[in-house]
Amino acid sequence: MTSAASSNEQPPIEAQTPSELDTATNRAQVEAAVRLRGSAAVKGAPQRYVGLVTRLLGFVVDVLVINLVAAFSWAVVALTMSALNVPDKVDSAIVGIMGILYLIWAGGYFVAFWSGTGQTPGARALEFRVVDAEDGKPIKLGRALARLAGMLLGALPFFAGYIVGLFNARCRCLLDVFGDTVVIDAPVYTVADRRRMAREATTSQYTPRHSAVEQRIKSDSSDAF
Repeated sequence: MTSAASSNEQPPIEAQTPSELDTATNRAQVEAAVRLRGSAAVKGAPQRYVGLVTRLLGFVVDVLVINLVAAFSWAVVALTMSALNVPDKVDSAIVGIMGILYLIWAGGYFVAFWSGTGQTPGARALEFRVVDAEDGKPIKLGRALARLAGMLLGALPFFAGYIVGLFNARCRCLLDVFGDTVVIDAPVYTVADRRRMAREATTSQYTPRHSAVEQRIKSDSSDAF
């Protein structure tokens, strides 16, 4: 009878230690926070670095935006000059000024977005962001200017400054070295996605249960006797 009863007994379930529960809960919290706020906003979260093809597509979108705004501005100026019958000398001077303004506009476009949200319209469309290489935070104006210089120098010779991004784990090009930045995934979520992820983050809030675990261990120990 004793042997039959013992054979029907289930093996005791190993109780998780408080440290194991902490690790599992913290991991769930990090995963929920990453989905809610992005990996750059969560300390210790894994970063997913963006490759050159995605970055190139984002740059193409930015160039289109820059040139569309510039073309519209130039059309307004050209119509104004035509209506006012501007002399040729003044016409040439205005063309030169517009060229300088175009360069300032194109450079300022990237610097302003990099030092603001870290996302140009092209980066937002392709869902990536420029952040500090060390702490994942947005960069300041000075670093954005340095990154712009690296972007221009990276094209010489034969875009070698960009090709180097193929040979390192974080896909860092020359402009990233100049600005001490990395480019990471930054998914754009809908309102429904954010509400769902907020609920997940709330349900994974950590509340200590050490006493309950200890009680379970004691209960298993007493059942053994």
